[in-house]
Amino acid sequence: MSKAISELQETATNGDRQPQPEEIRQQLARILASSVFSGSHRCQQFLEHVCEKSLAGESGALKERSIAVEVFGRPPNTDLGENTIVRVGAREVRKRLAQYYVTPDGAAAAVRIDLPSGSYAPEFHYTVASKKEPAVPVVTEESHPRFSRKQLLLITVGLLGAAGVAAAVKFNSVSPNLKAFQDFWEPVLQTQESLLIAMAHPIVYHPSGRAIRLSEQYLPPQEIPFQRPIAVSPQELNGTDMVPVTNQYVGFGDMVAATQISGMLAHQSHDVRVRMASGIEFGDLRMTKLLLIGAVTNRWTMELQQAWRFRFNWTPGTRTVIVDTQANPPTADGKWSVMTKDDGSTPNDYMLVCRIHSAYTGGLIMMAAGLKQFGTEAAGRLLADPEQLGTILRKLPPGWKDKNLQVVLHARVIGNAPTLPDVVASYVW
Repeated sequence: MSKAISELQETATNGDRQPQPEEIRQQLARILASSVFSGSHRCQQFLEHVCEKSLAGESGALKERSIAVEVFGRPPNTDLGENTIVRVGAREVRKRLAQYYVTPDGAAAAVRIDLPSGSYAPEFHYTVASKKEPAVPVVTEESHPRFSRKQLLLITVGLLGAAGVAAAVKFNSVSPNLKAFQDFWEPVLQTQESLLIAMAHPIVYHPSGRAIRLSEQYLPPQEIPFQRPIAVSPQELNGTDMVPVTNQYVGFGDMVAATQISGMLAHQSHDVRVRMASGIEFGDLRMTKLLLIGAVTNRWTMELQQAWRFRFNWTPGTRTVIVDTQANPPTADGKWSVMTKDDGSTPNDYMLVCRIHSAYTGGLIMMAAGLKQFGTEAAGRLLADPEQLGTILRKLPPGWKDKNLQVVLHARVIGNAPTLPDVVASYVW
């Protein structure tokens, strides 16, 4: 009996041990390389920074201002009351860590890295109490009755059967949000056909070589050359100094949306094809499962939405709006719109999420698109997040699983990052 007590004490001691720095760094590398984190360079930088600081014994220096400066490149005098980029970044890292630990790799990890709420200092610990096999107490004749071999066999079979039933119940128990999420994606996942992701193709204007040479005359020399804004007065430029470049760029929000959804489908072992919408012909869309990313800069979003209740409306020189074509009276001037500055920034954004069986193409059309790139990013994250999407879907009318649906959502934009969206309107038919 004393030997059993000794082994149990040793097990408890091992359970209190902290992972070694090399173990933590190996696990950190696996987390950063996972599909959950690979879609966000900002979250990768954040988590790596706070982990390395803690491993260097500097966890006390992990304050909001220091992270704003060292990770996000903000000036030391930034007003953190207005600029919440660090708090938003921490929330996003916590959410991604939670997503990672429900993946097969995360669930099997021996070392766990957590970012506690209300703190920027990570915590490291083993996911099991001990790396040793648990000690087995010694059973003596004095302390327990003796059993025959047959009795022991029956007891063992009974215990194994109970354990199997418990494991089956746990395996088969699916949260309501996850069930709704699976129902939403079932038309895509039930076949081997890959999902075609059609990316928006915004026109980007490059400064001409002449404009760049003029600008360099006014700017100080650089020790390390990098891209800088043009510093030339408008009077010195003309129309030829704005060179349109097509089919070469995508917006950051559009890229995040495509990456999030592609990563989620990769976990389901489902293939995707990503193409510029401008390079897709209508023949490519027949009987195809299609995901449209982006609104007015995606030719197929604007073309295929014409018969839908909620749709994007844009007239050159005016704001983009989401209109409700069945509103009474009709909202011809737009029901949902945002004010934007010339640099594209905005404090709010609206987005449209759709899943429609199209008589036009004969296939399935899905959409994640915002008025601006922020809404598209939020819509993409929503479609890849079981908890977010499941919560919204469960509020829709019963029977939505086998029907077409459109959802209009709103999100605030803080530090050029969208918050979690809220539903403002929906339609199921």
